[in-house]
Amino acid sequence: MSHAIAYRNAGPVPAATPAAARALYLSERDFMGAALPTPIEKVLPAAAMAPQDGPLDFSAQLGLPYPATLPALLAGTHALRAQGATPVGEAAGGVIVLILEGSGTFTVGAETVTVGAGDILAVPGSVGAGAQAGSNGLRFYYVDDSPLTRYMGWQVQPTERIVFTHWPAALLAQKLADTAAEGITASGVFLAHQGLKAEKLATPNLFAHLNRLAPGAANTVHGHASAAITYVIESNDASYSLLGETLQDGAIVDPLRVDWRPGQVSLTPPNLWHGHFNDGKTDILTLVVQLSGLYYNDRTMNFRFARPPV
Repeated sequence: MSHAIAYRNAGPVPAATPAAARALYLSERDFMGAALPTPIEKVLPAAAMAPQDGPLDFSAQLGLPYPATLPALLAGTHALRAQGATPVGEAAGGVIVLILEGSGTFTVGAETVTVGAGDILAVPGSVGAGAQAGSNGLRFYYVDDSPLTRYMGWQVQPTERIVFTHWPAALLAQKLADTAAEGITASGVFLAHQGLKAEKLATPNLFAHLNRLAPGAANTVHGHASAAITYVIESNDASYSLLGETLQDGAIVDPLRVDWRPGQVSLTPPNLWHGHFNDGKTDILTLVVQLSGLYYNDRTMNFRFARPPV
């Protein structure tokens, strides 16, 4: 068996076909001369307030033909009047949902759960899932990976790794109290489910963390390959993030400071140095969602600290 292919002895060009007509043959000059996308931090704001109802859509700035907050993630809110309904995750692989106001139900297939403010859910995408408001309406925040699935042209088939999961607010409150009692000041509750025990993820793509920073605490300066979207649930007048491209002695050089406000959505570009700080006198709480699954699986997450953790 030979593994050599003698291209110099190739036969005549075959008859044209539609498949052959689609082919492009690029030289190195053609390929290297392609316009590279502008880094996220050069075209998007570091933070924006979540809309009252609708997507936080930066598709125009990103040059994408579909709604997107970051190239592979879409964040936004749905505000439903009493008994109103909406589909959830129509074009996504998975969706992380935070209930902001009101009450209602989420349904995936034959399974329905009742939700209220503070509940968090992971909803499989592309399965006809839906939300319906109760008598007082329902408003929820979401992050999904629909820009990624649209870019790739994927059609998602749910498995035991992509399942409907509900973290009720009362149990989240208990877990946050437990971490505080243990003396943990700069972390909260990492959200995972039974089908992703090893990966410790909320969906195969999406990492979700209900992150608490106690007064005086910080998520010290770090970076990672996956972009992140952070929703501010609770803040104070001295809570903020610092972001920047370069370090000196473990600190960001000329950092951009982003002060936190409830309802704000912060965008963390990939590989950019950043840290989150609470210099105030009350706890702050955020929901962090990252497109981490692909990076962890590919061993390319590149999570690093400016200074080694103590």
